[in-house]
Amino acid sequence: MTMAAKISKAEKIEKSGLTGLCAGANLRTPCGPRRVEFLRVGDLIVTRDNGLQPVKMVWTRTVTAAEIAADPSLAPITLRPRAIGPMMPQRDVSVGPAHRLLIPGWRLEDEADNEACLVPARDISDLNDSIFVDRAPDEVTFYNIVFAEHQVFCANGLPVESFTPTAESLKDAPRSVRDDLTKAFPELGPKFADYPAPRYKMRERVSYIPDYA
Repeated sequence: MTMAAKISKAEKIEKSGLTGLCAGANLRTPCGPRRVEFLRVGDLIVTRDNGLQPVKMVWTRTVTAAEIAADPSLAPITLRPRAIGPMMPQRDVSVGPAHRLLIPGWRLEDEADNEACLVPARDISDLNDSIFVDRAPDEVTFYNIVFAEHQVFCANGLPVESFTPTAESLKDAPRSVRDDLTKAFPELGPKFADYPAPRYKMRERVSYIPDYA
């Protein structure tokens, strides 16, 4: 029998703005699944709302075991199969703690069942054994995928968002990443103020309803 528990995460300490998918995440392409670490600019990805979309840029950040030990908020969040719902994800997938997942409304205490929201992975971690902070890797690389506009796509079957370049999301990014984004989006200016905003509601500090088997 499955029980639902309503747990608030408002008190959780949040430091890291680290986003991205960890190596091994499979994304849907017209030619079948492709691991995120093998993506290249121009590759087509199946998105939730806009069909096939070409990758404009992929930027990475590698975090060492020593950095995670010094700042545990840098550790990735791992989701086991069915952590969110049927086939979500199909296999283990790990993401940056601030990476947003598209969570169905029936998993959120104060949302309509059909109102999916973008929620940082850290907000729903450590509620059960299916979603947890993973401090095991010696080193982890986070892959951030950028499209011409914000997209939602599946990583191992789990709906996740693409990277949105804004002044806030880039405050900790290396100068080289900001320069590359400026080249990829010359029409947006240095602060990327005109980059299209996400179409889904964005939530933080949610009251998430996990399932317990």
